[in-house]
Amino acid sequence: MMRAIVVASCFGALIGCSTAGSDDAPPVLDVTSPARGTTSEGDQVTVTGRVTDDKSGVKVNVNGTEVTPAADGSFSTTITANAGLDIIETHAIDSAGNDVRDVRAVLTGTLEASDGSVASPIGARVSPAALTAVGNVLATTAEAIDFTAAGVAMNPVYNNTGCLGAKIDITSITLSNIDIGLTPGAGVLATAVAIDNVEVKLKANFKVACIGGSTTITVRSSKARINGGLGLAVTGGKLAASLPTSSVALDGFTIDVGGVPGAIESLLKGEARKAVENALTKVIKEKVPPMANTALSGLLAKPFTAALLGHDTTVTVTPKTLDISADGIYAAVDTKLLVAGGEGGLYVSNPVTMSAALMQSSSGLSVAIADDTVNQLFSGLWGAGAFEQSLSIEQVGVVASLLDADAATLGIEMMLPPTVSTLGGALELGVGDLIVTVKDASGTEIQKLAISLSTTLAAGPTQTGAITLTVGAPTVFAQVLSQSDAVDRPLTSEQVEGIIKGVWGVVGGQADAALANLPMPAVAGITLGAPAVEGRDGFVLADIPVQ
Repeated sequence: MMRAIVVASCFGALIGCSTAGSDDAPPVLDVTSPARGTTSEGDQVTVTGRVTDDKSGVKVNVNGTEVTPAADGSFSTTITANAGLDIIETHAIDSAGNDVRDVRAVLTGTLEASDGSVASPIGARVSPAALTAVGNVLATTAEAIDFTAAGVAMNPVYNNTGCLGAKIDITSITLSNIDIGLTPGAGVLATAVAIDNVEVKLKANFKVACIGGSTTITVRSSKARINGGLGLAVTGGKLAASLPTSSVALDGFTIDVGGVPGAIESLLKGEARKAVENALTKVIKEKVPPMANTALSGLLAKPFTAALLGHDTTVTVTPKTLDISADGIYAAVDTKLLVAGGEGGLYVSNPVTMSAALMQSSSGLSVAIADDTVNQLFSGLWGAGAFEQSLSIEQVGVVASLLDADAATLGIEMMLPPTVSTLGGALELGVGDLIVTVKDASGTEIQKLAISLSTTLAAGPTQTGAITLTVGAPTVFAQVLSQSDAVDRPLTSEQVEGIIKGVWGVVGGQADAALANLPMPAVAGITLGAPAVEGRDGFVLADIPVQ
């Protein structure tokens, strides 16, 4: 995890800084290792370098620990780095109090290649409250069903052509309102469908003593109640919902049959009622599961292949778990990410186990994304060069006014891949040793800056119910690595800070675009509130209320 980062007022050996009122020249500090862009398996990093000064007594401090230089000014020490992207800050302080600083980043820990071979989990949990909202969505969709067409397709609903028999057909079905309640239980969603003010018209052709006749039948119910257990399973990588069993009850039931002989009336009434019950049940059993599939299928986080920041990116998804309990629906998938050309990238692996308990406290929709999922993506894009940029002076907006008059282009190169860390509950994106090179119109380098920064990650819902991660404003380290004598306006710390903010507008936009394409779990149709985002146990966890 990157240490707290601030913009320094001193820019290193090439610029130096002096104590106010002192005429002594600052010491010269040359850190020789680790090189910028260093990756290290494990947590031990050796820092070496040399310090020289016009007077004796210069001190060296590496990440808060004093190191005594040898007589020739050389020094060496081994530090324990934090897993992930970490900052090494070396100070040389002379007897007059002049303080020269070198800042560089390293990537340490258990390293994996971004070659798409390692799976990492993404999970989601839908709470009972969220399932209530899903039921409301399903009800709205169900009200658009053409019940008449569905009923007519079942005709004849009764057919006995004997000398005392009948053939009954549905001619129309009308209703006023549908409610669908979803209550999670052990392995199943108890599904309660209530249909208000049902009116079904039927036509009957009958025979009594082999003499034929016909009539109309009207069945009414103030409320039809259809109850069943909606099951969810993963079949062929897709969500499959089913309503295998159900029961039906008709409240406020009435039936009107036109004038018919008494011998046939009871038959017609009994069969008409059965026909209505069967028709309503069949429509619900056939229509509700597909609607549930549509609403909940996003929980399995779909695979995709697309050009991401100009590089073909393939995300494969393997469903691992889908459980229903009294706490809601829990779904988890394993993902593998491969960016074409980015196979040589490295990221710090932090294998974690997904569980429903991770999202137990959610009252809406919870989404958990493993650090490794995000870091695989960033590492692959970094390895493919997706974050490298060459910007004309016209593309950097107000930043141009801070640069030298001869500045024509800015080159942006990341020496290390962006890295997300959730250790200790903090949710942080770090960038180490982002090199900004300023060139004039002839292509000659006139300034070079090294920038390391950290920023927060936030999350928000999209209109489709998915979750998108976004990066915030950064806190930064900056160091001037070189500055040509031809520069008329040497950079100050405030100007460097302004350049960093301008450059981060480009890099941060790229990071947003990459994160937005992660296969996030989603629930279609429900309205989401503002999420709470935190790092927890190796996951980026977003808890989104349902409105």
